[in-house]
Amino acid sequence: MSVAESKAKSPKQSSRKKASPAQAIAPEVLKSILDATPIEYEKVKNLVISDLNARTIPYSKESVRGLAASIAAIGLLQNLVVHDMPDGKSGVACGGRRTTALALHLEDNLIQPDDVVPVKRVSREIAAAASHAENEQRVAMHPAEQITSFRTLAEMGKTASQIGDELGFGSRHVQRMLKLATLAPSLLKLLAEDKLDMEQCQALCLESDQDRQVAVYENLMATYSCASAHLVKRQITESEIAVTDARFGFIGREAYELAGGVVREDLFSAQEGDGTVDRLLVDTLMAEKLEKIALEIQQKEGWAWAMGRPSRISRYGTNDNEYLLLPVPDAVYNPDDSRRLDELTDQLNTLDEDSDEAYAALSEMNLIEHAAEVRGWTDALKSNAGVVVSFMEGELYVQRGVCRKADLPEDDAENEDKKASGSVTYVSQPDAAEGISVPLLTKMSSERTLAVQAALMQQPEKAVALMVWRMCCSVFSGCSPQKHPFGISVNVSHYSLTREAPSGNEGLAYTALMTEQARLEELLPEGWRKDFTAFFSLKGDLLMSLMAYCTACSVDGVQTRDMGHTSRSPLDDLEKAIGFHLRDWWQPTKVGYFSSLKHSQIVAAMNDAGSTGAAKDAEKMKKGDAAEHAEFWLKDTRWVPAWLQGPQSDAVKETASVDTETDADNTTLAA
Repeated sequence: MSVAESKAKSPKQSSRKKASPAQAIAPEVLKSILDATPIEYEKVKNLVISDLNARTIPYSKESVRGLAASIAAIGLLQNLVVHDMPDGKSGVACGGRRTTALALHLEDNLIQPDDVVPVKRVSREIAAAASHAENEQRVAMHPAEQITSFRTLAEMGKTASQIGDELGFGSRHVQRMLKLATLAPSLLKLLAEDKLDMEQCQALCLESDQDRQVAVYENLMATYSCASAHLVKRQITESEIAVTDARFGFIGREAYELAGGVVREDLFSAQEGDGTVDRLLVDTLMAEKLEKIALEIQQKEGWAWAMGRPSRISRYGTNDNEYLLLPVPDAVYNPDDSRRLDELTDQLNTLDEDSDEAYAALSEMNLIEHAAEVRGWTDALKSNAGVVVSFMEGELYVQRGVCRKADLPEDDAENEDKKASGSVTYVSQPDAAEGISVPLLTKMSSERTLAVQAALMQQPEKAVALMVWRMCCSVFSGCSPQKHPFGISVNVSHYSLTREAPSGNEGLAYTALMTEQARLEELLPEGWRKDFTAFFSLKGDLLMSLMAYCTACSVDGVQTRDMGHTSRSPLDDLEKAIGFHLRDWWQPTKVGYFSSLKHSQIVAAMNDAGSTGAAKDAEKMKKGDAAEHAEFWLKDTRWVPAWLQGPQSDAVKETASVDTETDADNTTLAA
């Protein structure tokens, strides 16, 4: 039977096939076995309908009554097919409606329990096949019955191809029915009751987890009062993309599955091999592959840096604030290139443009031209610029000669719209946080943010001035030309900051903030949350304190790393404006900082702080001991990692230099 032949809807008819001689072997074997099986007689009281009976939908009372009347008039014209049951009963695999009619005769006392009827007794395997064959030849089976029947045969060890050959179906139709057999029992029950149709079931089968199948269906019913196949499919695959997506083709199925990805194949699609895959995993693998390709080009061609990213660098929008695209220089051809290009051009003039030879000649010409274009980028140009590899319109996109504006001297950055000459004198600044793990970057920038909030809170005049400045930028300009850390909404991130910061909610900065909050809350008028006019009675100094505190709490300076580059901290300018120093609020301890570094980074930190003698000792220690050693030697210094502070003025650098020399002397004396 095909799905289209059932009461439920289907987008396409199944492939019921006419049995060819080769395919008719199984039915003929079944017939010969049944013909050879002798008839025996079984008592009515021993008959029960078998679990192998393909008919699982209850028979209508009218059909049973009609058959019972026929049996009463002319007797049972056809034998039943039964098999042995574990409890000694005879399970009826063929003749369920006749058995039900006989039971009705028992109720009406028309026959006795010990009366006998003709049966043929066979094995369970033959009984299952016979039941399906008999019921298919009569009234079309309900899809739920066919699903159950196919599942029973599969559980006996039969393949989809064997089931199809035995019963006259295409193997793909059998595969689809077996896929539907993986539906949750409660959903199959709804299908049997015609409360679900085949299209809905096919969509639900995109999810293999039965609990989630039920959850998706129930959620849709609760939200929309219906669960159309379209809504079901969208909810199951909303975080996925099609296998035909160019991104999936770029990374390849093998790499996707090696990374633990699973292809959710849609057996019910008209297109062979259709399905979906995890969007997040595909994007992650694509980013890794783009980064790898970019690094390979960097190493081969000698660029200062490399980056892979999903989209190309644009000359407009946010990219324009971060990057400068150098003009593409003229290609540089050597004498051999020019001679070979002339030869290939002459060849093409004599070749059919659609021939393999013409294609090979064009490919070689493209390679020569590409090499000449790459050669145009001189070492001087490449010394301060990078290569960016992205994925655009289904193809790899390589951009050479990309400068990061953060690496450029200030004067050059201001004149960035001028054409870059062949000799570039930009000095590239290394990433201050290079080598620092992303978790540590998040933790310490959270710690730094809390400290800046506490410091700004203690300077209310400046805090209020900054708040007013931020509002004026929004009101009068619509935006701010200066990078800033304020979110005057106000967005308070204390929960995430204390969760990430090593000091948690016990740090000096957070304790100071909470102490001030408790003090201010005591001074607020009763019911102020429900009545904004209550603030009209507040005095100026209290309003000033509240504004300062709220402004301070809006500071957000948590840093990220995008495609291998650490974002510049938005706290740099603010720290300079308020005379902030992180060591007033934070101490580098073994647990809170040094244990998160590599052993070599601990030694480098001590050298950076000027404790060179102690650093040499740390080189010989285990990492844990070195971390404790670093905490001891740096506890009385003002050292802060370079990546946790903004650019320093010359005066500050000179002071730091003096401190370092003093620390070095102390270290030497101690040694």
